[in-house]
Amino acid sequence: MSADAQDLPFLSPEFEPSAEVAPVETPEVRATSSPSRRARPPVVRVDELTLIVPSHNEAESIRHVLRECWADRPRGVAMQILVVDDASTDDTPKILRELQSEFPIRVIRNPVSRGFGGALKVGIANTRTRWVAFTDADGQYDPRDLPILLAVLESGNELALGWRTQRADPFVRTAISVGFRGLLFLFFHHAAHDPTTSLRAGRTETIRNVAARTRYMNGSFWNEFMVRWRAENYSFAEVPVRHLPRYQGKSKVAARSVISKVSAQQFIALLRVWREFHRDATNGTSLPALAGDPAESDHQLPVTGPFSSP
Repeated sequence: MSADAQDLPFLSPEFEPSAEVAPVETPEVRATSSPSRRARPPVVRVDELTLIVPSHNEAESIRHVLRECWADRPRGVAMQILVVDDASTDDTPKILRELQSEFPIRVIRNPVSRGFGGALKVGIANTRTRWVAFTDADGQYDPRDLPILLAVLESGNELALGWRTQRADPFVRTAISVGFRGLLFLFFHHAAHDPTTSLRAGRTETIRNVAARTRYMNGSFWNEFMVRWRAENYSFAEVPVRHLPRYQGKSKVAARSVISKVSAQQFIALLRVWREFHRDATNGTSLPALAGDPAESDHQLPVTGPFSSP
């Protein structure tokens, strides 16, 4: 489907935030990879970045979230915010137009809703920088944690995940997330602490290639994405980040009836992913070994300094 995009300039790397950013404790980073992983790329410098923010009817929070992302953006990085408005019917489009007069934002509007995974794919396909990061539009992630993820990438990892060690979600949603994590381990021996976290960053080309093959789990896009990521033997590292209550508004999957429906749909989609891999294995295409328990990682790296997946 067509989407209208508006290009605006990148942030100058010399810009300094007007407010002091509170220091973040140096966390422990767990790097996870399979025994047959690809050779780790050389240490790199993340000098340009697109921050993708998928949004659907987030008028109550989008202004606050984007202003915080802009004010607390990583220093020394030419960062651009790309918002994918997934056919919002509230004041989200109006607010985005107003914000474009305050700071550089690219906005792509889907005329028809494509869902969470569809919005992410649109954003990834329209990313022009070498590096890309993601966050949600509901304010549950702290943009001050983004530099920690970039440091993980600069240490040589291909993907950095923000691990929500203390989730600020309702019990039911957290329990379902834990359940799906267990299914990932049961079906694929995949054991990331937080496979559905929306706060993540990585190399655009690699993420684009994996996202293009992620086609079954729209509402829980990152679950399938991580299965396919590990099947390609790409490495990733998890770093603890803060998780906050929604800034305002209600989750799109807050009602228990909606949670049950979405969970059932995503479980069926997960079975389709498993069937695809099982069929490939039956036909003689071996499934690469997936990661075991993250506690058994072969090394650790020091680092300084829904409308969403359940």
